Parts: sequence; C-alpha cells; structure tokens
Amino acid sequence: MSERTQISAVQSRKNRTETAQSKLGKTHVDYWVGRLEKRTFRDNDGARVEIPYWQVRIQHLRRVAYFNLKTANSAEAAVKAREIYVFLVANGWEETLAKYKPRPTQKDDAFTIEEFSDLYRETLKEVEYPPLRRTAERYIACVRFICRTVRIDKLAQLTSPKIKEFKGQYLKTARAEGKNEDSVKLSCNALLRGAAAMFSKQMMDAYSSKGLAFQNPFTGLAIRRIELRPYTPMDRNQLDSIWTDAVKLRDGYPNLENGSVPADVQMPSPETTKGGRWNTPDWHEPHPEAFMLLLLELGLGLRRKEADCSQWDWFFSDAKGRLCLEVRKTPFFTPKGKRRRIIPVQTVLWDAIHEWHQDGDVFLVSGNAPKIYKPEEEPINVPYRCERHHRTLVAWLRMKGINDDKPCHLLRKEFGSYVATSFGLFAAQRLLGHSSSTVTEAFYAGLTNLPELNHAKVPVQQPT
Repeated sequence: MSERTQISAVQSRKNRTETAQSKLGKTHVDYWVGRLEKRTFRDNDGARVEIPYWQVRIQHLRRVAYFNLKTANSAEAAVKAREIYVFLVANGWEETLAKYKPRPTQKDDAFTIEEFSDLYRETLKEVEYPPLRRTAERYIACVRFICRTVRIDKLAQLTSPKIKEFKGQYLKTARAEGKNEDSVKLSCNALLRGAAAMFSKQMMDAYSSKGLAFQNPFTGLAIRRIELRPYTPMDRNQLDSIWTDAVKLRDGYPNLENGSVPADVQMPSPETTKGGRWNTPDWHEPHPEAFMLLLLELGLGLRRKEADCSQWDWFFSDAKGRLCLEVRKTPFFTPKGKRRRIIPVQTVLWDAIHEWHQDGDVFLVSGNAPKIYKPEEEPINVPYRCERHHRTLVAWLRMKGINDDKPCHLLRKEFGSYVATSFGLFAAQRLLGHSSSTVTEAFYAGLTNLPELNHAKVPVQQPT
C-alpha cells in the first residue's frame, strides 16, 4: 500500500469516527473523546509549551468554560468530561465551577510572582477589555523587573514601601551611570505604570470574582503620567521642502553627486545596527514605497503600524462623494484601543496614492508576507512588514534635517497640529484616534501658524 493510500485510509477512518461521535448524545463517553484537547502557551522565551493534561471546552446556556481533566489518559479524560457535563446540566454553572474549578486553596498572598503572572494571564481571558498579549507580557515584565531589583519573589512582599524602595534604587543607579535625568524618570515611570496595570480596577474586580483577596500595592502611590515633550511644529520652510522634494524620494535623484548623504548627517552603519541589516539607500534609485509611507503618515496622520498594515479597501467614497480612509480591524491588524476611525482624504493625496494601485494588491505598501496569529499565539514583538521602507524614509527625513528620535511619528504630530490649528482640538482628536482630547492637546496640538494679533490699542504720544 502506497504512503498516499495509507494517509487516505487513516483520514477516512478519522472522518468516520468523528461522524459517529457527532451522532452520539453528550451523555455518552465517546462523544467527548473527539473533543479533548491539550492547550499550549508560550513561555518567557517565546517557545511553545504543551500542557501535559487533557482539557475540554464545555458550552451550556450561552456560557463557555475550559476544564482541566488532570489526566494524560484520553479514556479517563473522556469519562471525566462526561461527568462534568452531566453535573453541569443538573446543578448549573456556579456549583459546577465550585466543584471542578475550585478556587485556590493557598493563601492569596502566598502566590509567587511567577504564579501571580500565570493568574494574570488566565484572568485576562475573563475581562471585558483585555490588553493585547504583547502589552500584557510587557506589564508582567515590569512587575518581574521591580521584584528582582528589590529582591523579592512573593506577591505578599510587593508592598508600597518596596515599590518606593525600587524607585529610589532605580533612580540612584541610573544617575550613578550618568544617564540623562529626564530619560531616567521617564523609564522609571513607564515601569511603574506598566506594573500597576496588573492591579487596575478591572483586574482587581476580576481577581475578586475568583474569590481572591489581596492588597493593591500601588494604592496611594502617586505615579505621575509619563511627561512627553509637547510638540513644536517644524519650520514652515522645512515642511514645504519635504513636500516639494517628496517627488525626488519617489523617483530618485538622477543628478545627485557621489556622497549622497550630507557630511553633517549621521547615518547608521551595519556595525551599529542590530543584526547588521542596515544599508544606506541609493538615492539615485526611486523609492515609491517610502514615498507612500510619507503620504500616509504626514498626509493622513497614520501611526507607523497603521501605515504598515494599511489596505486598499480602507479607501471609500461616502454618500456625498467625499473621499475617505477608514482605519479598521483586519485579520492582520487591530487598531490601537480597538477603535476604528474615518479620515477625510484630500483629492491630491488620493490621486498620488492611487497612482500606485494595481489589481490584486491588498496592502498599500509592499513588504513581507503578513502572518495571522491567534490571540494566544501572537508573539510579544510583531515585526513590521515594511521595516526596510520605513528605514529608507527615516534616512531621507534625516537628510531633510529632521533630527527627532522618532521622525516618522513626528510626521503624525505635524498632521495633528495642522488639524488642531485649522479645525479645532475635537477634530484632531477624532482624526488621530485618541480616546481623550487631553493627549491631543498636550502632545499633538502645537500651533502650525501663529495668529496675527491686532487687538492692542496703545495710545501714541503726541509730539509736543
């Protein structure tokens, strides 16, 4: 028998088995055999780890829960799954959860930091507005870093005095290393705010619903918001130069002499770039992808990730014929805060962008093939599809005199400042996708054009 025939026979037997099981009632043990599964998770190193015991997902009365069957034997697991289901139908969810998913018997404050991290991950599945997986893992990393710094390994030891001790120790160490004072404070506040997110009101309520009771170690601590520098719009002549020379980025600089990068511009070198992946762009060549990113970020105010994953079907014309772009969720992308937004598109921008549209294209900017991740499988760091083109855009902006640490994000701020100045703070908030106008006002709404004031009426002294 050939290998293909063997595979076909195995698949046929499997299909017959599944069909037979589907005809059985849920009170039959064999019904549950095909519904057993061994779930997986990713450890701290990103490696996939399989839980050794069988689990089963049971749905009843519009409610769903997973049950750990605590055995690696499939026959025993099927019997246990049937037992749970029968008990659930007879007694309801509360009694079933109390019996088969009992709350931890250990004292709540006896959790180790590792156990509390696992509890946090599990509890996130039950809350209404969970953060993205990579964001949740960053919160966990913040708590672990704080605990390592002050040498504790139990949740009960993480108290307000210990957090104050961490803050003092972190600032003292960083200052001794000669680090920038503002940068040190920003980093410290970011760590504290990230760790505090594991003890948010939503999470504390979820822990309480599990019967867990422990103190929030961040209660009463004044954790300042991360103070970002308010945005100062770029010089108008510099902005005009970027728009004017964008065509050279798109089509190349055919008359550019050798030594295309000005001597006073510090470009990354392969030795100083992680992995040695950086190559200085050849400015004689056209770079339409970097040009497209410039239009999306400066012309429409998209975030880097939004521009990276933007699709042609985001563009549309509304009932009044207005040209628009809708930033929305796709299989490859979830907007920040899971909020969709609509941005009007200027005709000249629409035409410049659609000049590059080809039938069959999904994404506006070509790049690496995207991957679709299940929520539990998404890696902590998702690479950008268009990383190489963004590097090209950054290099070009450096040539244009943009020295900001995040030149692409500066383009978005410039867009926000223009909208806020011309159409008001509310319009800027909506087009930028901010949940509150506070962020828009504080960091994105610099005046692009100062008003001409003509209100003073100072009397002129008459000559004697």
